[in-house]
Order: sequence, then C-alpha cells, then structure tokens
Amino acid sequence: MSSTTRRSVLAALSSAAVVATAGCSSIRADDPPAGSLRFVNDDDVPHTITMGVTGVGDEPGDGTGTVDGDPVVPPAQRNLTAGTSIEPGESSTYESVFTEPVWYAVRFTVDGREPENQTGVTAFRPSPTDSAAGNTLAGKIYESGEFSWVVSSTDDAGSFGE
Repeated sequence: MSSTTRRSVLAALSSAAVVATAGCSSIRADDPPAGSLRFVNDDDVPHTITMGVTGVGDEPGDGTGTVDGDPVVPPAQRNLTAGTSIEPGESSTYESVFTEPVWYAVRFTVDGREPENQTGVTAFRPSPTDSAAGNTLAGKIYESGEFSWVVSSTDDAGSFGE
C-alpha cells in the first residue's frame, strides 16, 4: 500500500470516528425530559399498549404498583390515560405526561388485557430525588412478546428543573 493511500484510509477512519462520536453525543442530548412516557414494540406483530394512572401518593405503597398518601395534584394527573397502536419495531414517546413530583400508581394493558403476574403495574416517580436526574417510564413489548415496564433516568429534568 502506498503512503498516499494509507494516509487516505487513515483520514477516512479519523473522520468516521469523529462522526460516530458526534452521533453518540447527539443521542444523549435527545433524552426525553423527566415525566415522559414511551411505548416500545420490539415484537414482530403490532400491539395496542395503554397506560392508566390508578392513584397518586407521597410515597410508594406496600403492594405492587400501589402508592400511599394524598398529595395535592391537578385532577387531570389523577386520571391520566394514554395509549397507542404500535407497529413492530416502532416506539412512540410523549413528553411531559407526568407533571407532578409525586408517586404515580400505574397500570398497563396490552391488546386490552393485563399482562400476567402483575408485570403491568408499578409505582413511578418522574421527578428527581437525590440527584439531578429525573425519570421516564416506558411500556415495552420484547421480541418474545412479553411485556414489562421500564424506568429510565434522564439528565433532562424538564419541568422539574429549578
């Protein structure tokens, strides 16, 4: 290989590395804000996923997907519902769904049915607690067709930022 060709290859690889690094940082910058809701379908068939708030509280309760306390929140936050029909391999994100710094009792359904073994219920807090990071909630259908909820942290505190 001549030195000119070697330099061309090295220059191309350097450019690719810069582009790959830039892509990683832009993905991080696109984190949804705290309080966002996401639906994900990694299965090979379409599904309908719904989420409903069954209660709000000051803290998580003793039971799965329960909360304790009676915080003051707008009525709309006590009765939140959202749903979507989602194609295979697709996802949908909705920002600022959960707007209050409380615990939400949440129940998911898939195709009109509750997932088995209470995998569709959780208690979720979107606002930052001990750190600056907030949380997002996702309802996810895996390649196996199994459902689970997923809580992810985000550096974007959204409306919870100071």
